[in-house]
Amino acid sequence: MDRLGDELLKRPSDLTRISRRNGGEFPYWRVYAVIDGRAMVPAHSERDMPVWGSQFLPGDVKKYGPNAGEIVTRERIHELAGYVQTLQQ
Repeated sequence: MDRLGDELLKRPSDLTRISRRNGGEFPYWRVYAVIDGRAMVPAHSERDMPVWGSQFLPGDVKKYGPNAGEIVTRERIHELAGYVQTLQQ
């Protein structure tokens, strides 16, 4: 069976080994910050993944209002970071 990841120019990170690469602990807030992406400044090049905070926020603000939109956006990012945490082996 072909895997989609094999077709990419740059292989995606193995999200199941984040804890292992971090001395056995899941770096929740670092993962959260990478997913959110709005406060991160690329060091040398463009990011490989979308800035999800910027992707979610406009629709959330439109639906829930400015303050609630930010809260909903943050909750979505927490859910993604928590999901990545469940993938750890």
